[in-house]
Amino acid sequence: MISIQKPKDLLSVSLYNILNYRKDEEFLELVQNWNKKILIEVENFYPVMVIFQNGHINFKFQNIQQKPDLKVEMDLNTLLDMAYGRTSSVKAVLSGKLKIKGLYKIKTLLTFKKVFFDTMKMVAADPNEKYYELNQNTK
Repeated sequence: MISIQKPKDLLSVSLYNILNYRKDEEFLELVQNWNKKILIEVENFYPVMVIFQNGHINFKFQNIQQKPDLKVEMDLNTLLDMAYGRTSSVKAVLSGKLKIKGLYKIKTLLTFKKVFFDTMKMVAADPNEKYYELNQNTK
């Protein structure tokens, strides 16, 4: 079983909704012993460190001084485009819209993709929960 910290800020609420959405066996296996720190920066917002440690997921958004295992930077439109399948993470990286520091850490990167990007697509596809839809006419 995993536990996810209750968020205390706007971006952590969004990340909480993504991570809390999926509790299937594959997801639990991915995060149970995945001891990594992922720094997520959405342009025009503030950075959030997502800390996966021993089956717990915590968020830190102030005084981040720990070095992340992976740093992911993008703007909100890129995040939404990936969630709704209008672009892929590979296309976003190649076009410079998604920047990843630690790209050479292939195993960490692939696990992050499965934990975050794949789950984000599931959240966006759920007809009952449109967490990230800004403008329905953009589909």
